[in-house]
Amino acid sequence: MAEPHLTLFSSCLLSKWGFNDGCDPDDWLDYCEANGIDYNAVDFPLVPLVRRYLLPVLDQDVTTVEIETNHNPIRAEKVDGVDVTEVWFGRAPAPPLTPEYVDVPMSEVAKLARR
Repeated sequence: MAEPHLTLFSSCLLSKWGFNDGCDPDDWLDYCEANGIDYNAVDFPLVPLVRRYLLPVLDQDVTTVEIETNHNPIRAEKVDGVDVTEVWFGRAPAPPLTPEYVDVPMSEVAKLARR
């Protein structure tokens, strides 16, 4: 049986509502329950996951910004040197980001959450 994984979509970097609007993904909560992890005692490590697993594999040069908000806390600020902040709100066309997504093993998510 394959290990459960979390999928991070590249396009989520381009939206205020990306990455589940900043909420813990259901797959993570299910994994925690199945493995005896108190998800109320650990923070879901979205920003470290994006920095460690998604950004390094992108074919484009993506500069990110972290935002303290109830929504998506990590977003692309520039893609290949072009400001994309208007894309966050749907006011400009989104540039393509490749690959479309990256899968991260849940055991790695748990390791980052426990740090």
